[in-house]
Amino acid sequence: MSVTFVSNLGRAQSLATTLKYEQSTLTDLSTQLSTTKRHTDLTDYTASEARSLINLQSSAAQKQSYLNVISSVNVTLSIYDTTLTDLEDVVMQAQSLANNNPTYDANTAMNIAIQAGNYLKSVSVDLNQDLNGRYIYSGSRFTTPPVVDLTTTTADLTSDIITDESALPAYDSQYPGDESTLKAAYNADSAMVNSSYTLDYGITSNDPAFQKTIAGLRYLQAAGNATDAATYSDYLSKAQDLLSDALPAIQSLHTTVANYQNAMTREKNAINTALDNLTTQVNNIQAVDTTEVSTEITAMETVLQASYSVTGTILKLSIVNFL
Repeated sequence: MSVTFVSNLGRAQSLATTLKYEQSTLTDLSTQLSTTKRHTDLTDYTASEARSLINLQSSAAQKQSYLNVISSVNVTLSIYDTTLTDLEDVVMQAQSLANNNPTYDANTAMNIAIQAGNYLKSVSVDLNQDLNGRYIYSGSRFTTPPVVDLTTTTADLTSDIITDESALPAYDSQYPGDESTLKAAYNADSAMVNSSYTLDYGITSNDPAFQKTIAGLRYLQAAGNATDAATYSDYLSKAQDLLSDALPAIQSLHTTVANYQNAMTREKNAINTALDNLTTQVNNIQAVDTTEVSTEITAMETVLQASYSVTGTILKLSIVNFL
């Protein structure tokens, strides 16, 4: 075996090692170009960079979870907005019906009773709204519709409004309820929408605004069922008083919902801004200049092609010398 052959073989082995390094480098550059990241594995970063990435990604995941909560809350607030608008319309229409018919007339009274029943049905539908099987006016009794069919009876006529959460109104589906039921019925929804902000946004069917609405409509229905002018006048007057109090109370709830929606928009914007900042910090550690990487890939491909050519030439020479 000639000395020339041994020398060429050694050079070929050295070039093979160089080729392997260049191929690995080209693979890494190609990965950087496709992912726009320096590395895809945390272990390839320095210990300090890896810790920073873990902390930044954890913070981003937490903020994303808050965005998911806000999205869920916004859906519920949107339903509150729609149903409260409907309830305002119902009360205003009922007020107009009562105010336009101050004098007893049997035929008119019958129509008032029918219309009041329709209003009560609308209230039942609004207060029994559910979101994916979760009743949004039911407090923490999520799977229980909170309100009975309000069109079934007018026997519980009352002007008494419960304001201290000490009892359930008679229209509640679990009336009279035990202590735990009472607590659940008034337990309004809340949600943590940021690390330092919990929003108590829930509205329950037992709110005084709804008690006044239902009582007013039932007195209006009872007036329509009256058979004499005195009873008609008495019930109509009670209906007007209750509905007069109900409307601003519902409007106040509606304003509160609008304020919550605005608050959620502000929180969402603040969190998105924070997420953008976190993304920038992550990119400062991970990101590569794709233009620069593309240039490096082109250069490395040229180097690699030259290495292939030189290696091939040396291997041919080695074989010739051996022969």
